Amino acid sequence: IVTTPQDLALLDARKGVEMFRKVNIPVLGVVENMAVHICSNCGHAEHLFGEGGGAKLATQYGVELLASLPLAMEIREQADGGKPTVAAEADGQIAMIYQELARHVGARIVLQEATAPAMPTITVSDD
Repeated sequence: IVTTPQDLALLDARKGVEMFRKVNIPVLGVVENMAVHICSNCGHAEHLFGEGGGAKLATQYGVELLASLPLAMEIREQADGGKPTVAAEADGQIAMIYQELARHVGARIVLQEATAPAMPTITVSDD
């Protein structure tokens, strides 16, 4: 579930979690997008949309907070330039957050597959 930390977005995210649970689709975790604004001039961090909403949502539903992604001008500039942050600055702090997110998602998928019930076998015949 991807959300932003503000209350209205969290309401929608809760509805999403509830919907997925009703139809037995596992939720791997929560990603909090735009968790903090990073000033491109001075590096000051400010929580424009609230703080900790993604963590609270994850705790409420017993899932992992997979990542808190910043709202940073360089993410947009690099993506618009055709080179996403993980390629443009592979060793940068923001790229490290994305890489850690990818590792968390991969690990959660492996865990889900290991504990998922076996799928039924479907046989098609000409009988």
